[in-house]
Order: sequence, then structure tokens, then C-alpha cells
Amino acid sequence: MNDRHSLLVVDDEVGNLQKLRRTFINDYEVLEAASGREALDLLRRREVSAVITDQRMPAMSGVELLHRSLRIRPQAVRIILTGYTESEDLMDAINQGHVHRYITKPWDPRSLRKVVKQELGRWELKREQERLGRELHRINSRLEAENVKLREEKQLLKDSRPRLVYRSRAIKALLRSLDRVAPTGSTVFLQGETGTGKELLARYVHDRSPRAGQAFVPVNCGAVPADLVESAFFGHKRGAFTGATEERKGYFELADGGTIFLDEVGEAPLDLQVKLLRALQESEIFPVGAEAPKKVDVRVVASTNRDLSREVAERRFRQDLFFRLNVFTVMVPPLRARPEDVDELAQFFLERSCRRLNKFGCGFDPRTLEVLRGYFWPGNVRELENEVERLVILAEPGRPISPSALSGRISFPPESGPARGASLRQRLAQLERELILEALRVHDNNRSRAAEALQVSRQTIISKLKRYGAGKT
Repeated sequence: MNDRHSLLVVDDEVGNLQKLRRTFINDYEVLEAASGREALDLLRRREVSAVITDQRMPAMSGVELLHRSLRIRPQAVRIILTGYTESEDLMDAINQGHVHRYITKPWDPRSLRKVVKQELGRWELKREQERLGRELHRINSRLEAENVKLREEKQLLKDSRPRLVYRSRAIKALLRSLDRVAPTGSTVFLQGETGTGKELLARYVHDRSPRAGQAFVPVNCGAVPADLVESAFFGHKRGAFTGATEERKGYFELADGGTIFLDEVGEAPLDLQVKLLRALQESEIFPVGAEAPKKVDVRVVASTNRDLSREVAERRFRQDLFFRLNVFTVMVPPLRARPEDVDELAQFFLERSCRRLNKFGCGFDPRTLEVLRGYFWPGNVRELENEVERLVILAEPGRPISPSALSGRISFPPESGPARGASLRQRLAQLERELILEALRVHDNNRSRAAEALQVSRQTIISKLKRYGAGKT
């Protein structure tokens, strides 16, 4: 019975109730009431689709019943049956009872069934429209919430995406050079220390080239496992080797029409260098397992932190590939060579970290910026970014970040005096410390070889490291 409409028929005469029941019982669930009060009690307990009532009843008329039923079942269809057609009764039924249909007696069962079917059809349509309206409102609310979230995520992505922040003349001159080469399609070779932002500059070239709308694919040439190098760069066909269950595009094919950034190309193994040279010279690749080469249209930007001339001389890098890459070379200055950029970068990283970590009211003590400007920054911009994020994590809301919060490697030792980063003694001590650390890094932390390179004794290295708080390095 739950899938059928329920009708409430109301009449004070038993014969009329029986006739109404016979009229509708085959198509609907029929509830009966012999008075207006009984009908209202039923309406409070049961959901009904329509109320069909006689007009002339003792104690409560049909119009009054329908009027009072509005507060209980406002959505139900209301039909009134009467043997009277006075205009006053008709107006009362319409105005007070909000009657949908006014039917005069004697009524024909077939005609009444037809009327009820029509009104219930309208009732179903109205309910469906209301349901769709609610659903549409819910969907619109959800979409609006998702749009707000997407706008927030887009802003976060925009805020978090690395961008060029600088004040120095050195970077301004570098960008002027890149602006000239970007539209040409020529290979760009970026040379500079790790952490100076070479990938960011490669994106700068891509974004100002005719390929800006196509893919930018950054690849760290030294990070791909040796047994996967060829497949990673040039792709493979299905079944080319064990585990090749489907065809895969390599980096060059993914960058087709756009730009590939060969980061730290100096670390590429020799067998990869041969294949890179062919890809650059012939503009074609040979996927693993393929029977014929595949043409690709790729603009190349490469970078290295190594001295490739020395690498070529020592036969660790192919000379022909070096010449192919060395078309338009740009030297990226380290951060220590452009201290005027430190304040701009530190403030940028501070604001971004505060947004990411939901910490507000953070700021630098001026003395902290002095120390940051005086530091050697062997890790360059990347090291500065990490240091600022650490400072924001430790920062207390509403209090400036003092020099005491800086990492031990950045703060000067106690015997050097206050950490103001301005005195000659401090700068020389910092430079000495960083030269020792750089020598250790180059010589795989071998103190004897680092001492030999710096032309000092091994004991001097040990004592200096202990003095500068880097004894475990």
C-alpha cells in the first residue's frame, strides 16, 4: 500500500462514505471519517495525498475542515462535494479552504475518479518540481561551496607556486638575457650552484616562449634509476621487457610540443648521454622495443652545478653533448653574491609559510635580517626558504623573530660577538666556516682531502669545525 496514494473521504452520511470508498478502493488506499473532527485526528496521524469532503456537515463544514487541514497537511489535494452552488459557498471554499476542485452533487463515479486522477497528477508534478528545486538548491549550494574551495585552492596554488623574487641588478640582467632567448627556441644552458632557482628560470623561459601553452617537463637526470633510464626518457612498447605490460611514454614524448628541462644534466650516465645527443640532434627518440624512431618537437633547457669543461676533460661528460647544450649559456649567481635579494626572499618566504601554517602576525627583528644577509648561504635560495619555514614554525604570535631563533649554522659563535652580521670579523669567520663545509662536501666529508684542498692541516679543520659548532659535519 505504500506505493499508492492515500485518500481521506469525509461525509456525515454512511451511504455516501460507502459510495466514495467503492469509487476509489481499487486505485487508492481509502481512509474514512464521519465528521470534520474525526478527519483532523486522522490527518494528524496519517500522511494523505488528497482530502475529499462533503460541504454540508454538522459541527464543522467542509470549507472549515479544509481550511484547518492546511495547517496539518498543506500539500494535500483538497476537493469539496456539495449539492449547493450558491456563489457565497463557492467563494468561501476557494478563499478559506484553498480548494483545488469544487464538484456538485450528484457526482458520477467515473467523472470523480477522473478529477481525482488529474489533481493527483498535478500534485505529483508539484511535489517533483519541489523535490527537483530542493535538489537543485542542494547541488547549487554544493557547487558554490566547491567553487569557493577551488578558488581558495587555486589561490593557495598560485601563492605556493615558486616565483621569481629579486631586487639585485644581477638577476635583472640575467632575466633580460632570458627574455631575448625565450622566443627563439634555442637550447638554454643554466649553470649555477644547487638551490639557486635554475628550474624556476627554466619555467621563466618556457612561459615566455611560443610553447607556453604546452607541457613543461622537468627531469632530474641523476635521480632516475640506471635500469630505468632509457624507458623513463624515451618510453617503451608493450612487452619490451619483463613488467612492460602496457605502452609508456617517456619524458621526451610527454614534452612533445613543449619544453623539457634536463636538470643536473652533468649527472647523466654516459650511456644516457649518447641517447640524449641523438634526441637533441635528430629530434627523434627510439622507445625501448620500438622498430622505428619517433619524431618529437621539444625545446631543451638544461642545467648543471658542475664544471662541465672539467667533466669533459676528465672524460665524465661527452664533449659533443656539451657543445650541443652549450648554445646559450647563462650563469646563475649564488645568493651570497646578491645579498640585496635576501630581504625580499626572506619576506616572501615568511608570508607564504605563515599562510601555509596558519600563523599570522609574524615578522623579522631587523637584527635577524642583518644576520641572514651576512650568511654565506651554501644551499642558496632553497636553504633560505627552509630556514624561514623553520623560523615560522618556532615563532610566537605577535613577537618578532629574533636572531636567537636562527639555526646554529647561521648564528655566529659566542666569541664572535653579537649576531649582527655586519662586522668584518663575523663575515670572515662565516666565510671561513662555509669554505670548510664546502670543501668537505666536495670531498665526500673526507677531512684529510678537504684540508689538503684548503692547504691547511687536518687538525686545523677539526678545531675550526669544533669552534664553529659543526664538529659532527
